[in-house]
Amino acid sequence: MTERIAIFNHKGGVGKTVSAYNIGWKYTEKGKKVLLVDGDSQVNLSAMVLGTDRFDAYYEDANTRSKNIKDGVLPVFDGQPSAIEPFDCPTATNNDELFLLPGHPELSIYEGQLSLAQETAGSLSALKNLPGALSELVSEIEEYHDIDITLIDLNPGLGAINQNFLMFCSSFIVPTNPDPFSAMAVKTLGEYLTRWTNWKKMHLDRFESAEYRLPGTVPKFLGTLNSRFNKHSSKAAKKFDERIRLVDGVVKDQLFPRLQKNGMTYKKSCYKAAYEEWQAELRYDIEGIYALARIPDFQSLIHYANEDEVPVFSMDRAALSAKGLYGNALDNAVKNAESFNLIFNAIVEKIEILLDEDCSR
Repeated sequence: MTERIAIFNHKGGVGKTVSAYNIGWKYTEKGKKVLLVDGDSQVNLSAMVLGTDRFDAYYEDANTRSKNIKDGVLPVFDGQPSAIEPFDCPTATNNDELFLLPGHPELSIYEGQLSLAQETAGSLSALKNLPGALSELVSEIEEYHDIDITLIDLNPGLGAINQNFLMFCSSFIVPTNPDPFSAMAVKTLGEYLTRWTNWKKMHLDRFESAEYRLPGTVPKFLGTLNSRFNKHSSKAAKKFDERIRLVDGVVKDQLFPRLQKNGMTYKKSCYKAAYEEWQAELRYDIEGIYALARIPDFQSLIHYANEDEVPVFSMDRAALSAKGLYGNALDNAVKNAESFNLIFNAIVEKIEILLDEDCSR
């Protein structure tokens, strides 16, 4: 069965898209076939995966422009008699194991219909298939491409579409960044996540007669990503470190207990095991037990990686030397790329510890 992971925070600018791309790519290096789902109408993930040369062409070419998430569920939302069907999804430039369900800037037009369908909780037969439509499309494509892991990049909001995505995922990651509002956002997030899950528990049986049913999964919290901060002497600079610690504290004291009460967490011992597994190697970069990693700002590495259409951790000495770097600048860039490789290895390995069947019981 494919594991579905949502990457979500209703606060913008926290690195959701680049985290989905990097984690997905790292999973392919471990032998997994990965599907990235672009659930954000800004379609930044689609642009990142397709690359500059292919992005415009994909949405202009008559052979591919309808192969996206919005048109994939169009028959259901438009009341057409045709069924949801899978289609060939493009793969990332330079990675044939990383598939993309492309986004669409008009996906948000379904927000009103989906909201009404979920608010009426299956009481209107004409809307009963809507809440299960996106899940069905993803399932069809997962089967079509024999996918092992699906990562869904959500938009920064609290609307019906995000609620729907969360409802058919088995787990979720919460990216944060060290600004004054991240701790506030984490507090609010706990309220909405539990509200959405309780809604599903109360109304799931009302959609049993739908052609496209909602899955019965309850999404579980994998952890946070503390992203986009500057480092000093291998550690987060003091201001950022203090804010990250604040977020870690809110997660530990408020978010986690609330999610745990609603059955949305793994065993506490498994978070501890994942933390301790990587504590020595990440000793300068992580202290929160529910944080998957601290991810510093990519700085100039991101520009070089974007040019080569690969993740930052794939930039080796030869690739960086080809960018004109030499001497200390080259040595530092190589060191940074190796550091990011370690971080994303840790993230994937910690996720795998938590996804073990024993941790869900």
